[in-house]
Formats: sequence, structure tokens, C-alpha cells
Amino acid sequence: MVFPNLVEAVIFDMDGTLLDTEQLYLDAWIGAGRAFGVDVTEEFYHLMIGKPLQDCEALLGDRFGPEFRIKDYLSVCEALVAEASLRGVPLKAGARELVEYLTDVGIPTAVATSSRRRTTTHHLGRAGLLDHFAVLVTRDDVARGKPHPESYLTAARALGKAPRHCVALEDSPTGLRAAAASGAMTILTPDILQPSEEERALCLAVVASLHDVLDMMRARVGAAAV
Repeated sequence: MVFPNLVEAVIFDMDGTLLDTEQLYLDAWIGAGRAFGVDVTEEFYHLMIGKPLQDCEALLGDRFGPEFRIKDYLSVCEALVAEASLRGVPLKAGARELVEYLTDVGIPTAVATSSRRRTTTHHLGRAGLLDHFAVLVTRDDVARGKPHPESYLTAARALGKAPRHCVALEDSPTGLRAAAASGAMTILTPDILQPSEEERALCLAVVASLHDVLDMMRARVGAAAV
């Protein structure tokens, strides 16, 4: 596959793309639900993957009613994820190799995530990747979360690159729409949710893992050197 534009930067989603944390979050949401006496199913959790906080809060309110203590519930979820992360934050296949390769060849990288800044820095630090990223754009840094493209536009601007010269890596349909709307060259590595045909059409490619992206980047660098 040939990139349609010169690749000047790579912007990563975090959860489900760089970090294999979706199972941590799923377990936390279900466990917190038990503590609050409600049934949070895996199917319901899937509705919230990649969505901004306000959308998740709206879904919780619709599901469990106006008396449900959403803020308290989310605090328990956060505590459960933090506890689980102390045992280590697992990486997605190929994540370390790709990030280290991009650092070695001098391609700047950023993270555009729906997680809070303190969670982002903690998880990336625990995974040993934090120092590789020049820019972190988190939930705390944007007014409009994914699927709005603000996080990707902000990351590209902070890197000093035009979005069309950035590769965006995502795992969820919500994040995919954000990245594609920014004008970035978007590659999808599906995690829990598989893309529809409409969503596939928004991608430059759909790949099995970040190992495939590494191969693509190596081929791109090799072609540029010829």
C-alpha cells in the first residue's frame, strides 16, 4: 500500500490501539455496576467505546434513570482501572516496536485520546512509552470529543503538521470517524468492535495489528530512500 501523501507524523489513539486496556475498562464497568446494584453488560459497554465522557454519561442516565449516581459510579470505575493498572498496562501487539521505530527514524508522534490527562500519562508511563510522544491531546484538552475531529486537529497543529500529512491510528468506529474527519490518513486496527463497510470506506487500510503498520512505515521509508 502506498500512502497518498508524504508521511510527516503519526497520531495514535491510546486505549485499544496502543494499550490493550479495553478489557480492564470492561471489567471495571461491570464490577462498578455490581457495586451500584445495576447490570452493566458487555453489549452496553460496547456502546461507549471511544465516546467522549458526556456521551457516556448520557447513555448511563438513559439506561439506569435519573436517580443513578453517575459521577460516583464513574469514580469507582476509575479506581478499579487504576488498581488493575498497578499490575501492569498491557500493550497491543506491535505497539512498542512501531513507536520505537518511529522515534529511531525521526517521525514525530502524538496521542489523541478520550482519556483524562492524568490517566493518559499514568498508563503510558506504566507501559514505558510516555517519553516517545511529543504531544498528548486528552479529554481535558478539547471542547468536543470524538467523533468530532478536534483532538486530531489539535494534535496535528501541536506537531506543526497538516492533518493530511499525518497517519492516524485508531481501533474504534467512533475514533475512526474523528480521525477521518480531520483529514488524516487513517488506519484502523480493530479491537473489540469490527467496522462496517461504510466505516471501512473511511480508512486508508484496515489491518490486523500494529505490526502491519510497522511494515507499512518501513516500506514507506525504504521507498523514500530509493
